[in-house]
Amino acid sequence: FLDRPGTPAQAQALIDYFKTGAPERYRVTLMGGVPARWRTLGDDSRTDPQWSTVYRSFDILSPWAVGRYRDDAGADTFLRNAIQPDIAETKALGIIYSPVVFPGFSWANKKGAALNQTPRRGGSFYWRQVYNAISAGSTNLYGAMFDEVDEGTAMYKMAPTAAEAPANVSLVTMNADGEALPSDWYLRVARESGRMLRNEIPLSPQMPLISPGLSGRIVP
Repeated sequence: FLDRPGTPAQAQALIDYFKTGAPERYRVTLMGGVPARWRTLGDDSRTDPQWSTVYRSFDILSPWAVGRYRDDAGADTFLRNAIQPDIAETKALGIIYSPVVFPGFSWANKKGAALNQTPRRGGSFYWRQVYNAISAGSTNLYGAMFDEVDEGTAMYKMAPTAAEAPANVSLVTMNADGEALPSDWYLRVARESGRMLRNEIPLSPQMPLISPGLSGRIVP
């Protein structure tokens, strides 16, 4: 990434060590969390051509997508410009591709941005990304993040309302978009996403969970 230290040679040496150079018991299948534009060396990636070889040395690639788009239209554009050609490239290389999906995002604490910078919309934003990735042929997903409360991407149990959250701190609560959601709502959304990924439920752009704030019903 643009803001991270290290040279292509250093990164390549580390990858080669863990894949082939280390004693056999320490060798691994190596996953790289890489820039969203790893394939084209644009935007969030450094532009030195040697990074192209580095990225393609991983066994699994997971391009970081958090903050790269803010709504369904942006997610659809990212699908066309990044995910679909990424999948074609990684399939040709024999690399596993694991796109990142995230429920929402906020840099209110880090950069003073709006608290609900990328609205979750009761899970609909997350579901759109999951649907897009699976529709494009992805067989793996990386959910960001389980516990990143500070940047508003957390998916574990969270405070349903501001009244139940810690005082004097800017946090995205479950009702940020005007819906009354239980604390484990996004764990449920992730569960259904996993079921769709494994073909246990039909591939659908419509989230199978109905938020109680809209209908008074939760699919168990």
